[in-house]
Amino acid sequence: MPVRMWSVDTLDWKTRNAQKTLESIQKSTTDGAIILMHDIHSPTADAVERVVPYLLKQGYQLVTVSELIKARQGYTVNGKVYTRVK
Repeated sequence: MPVRMWSVDTLDWKTRNAQKTLESIQKSTTDGAIILMHDIHSPTADAVERVVPYLLKQGYQLVTVSELIKARQGYTVNGKVYTRVK
């Protein structure tokens, strides 16, 4: 199976701070990035309310990793590690 990883680790589990999560995304996100966030922490849920509008305003389209790979490559490769999709 393909391995889906991330290119932006927000460290939301560690900081548990919505503003720091947003700043991490603002600093590190580029086209094709896969952003890691953990939905089990309430500050992360709070961050999403800021992150989504920010990314949309920057012109990003929010999709699942599977949708990103399909749109960019049309298929996945078994054994390949995906961290960013060009």
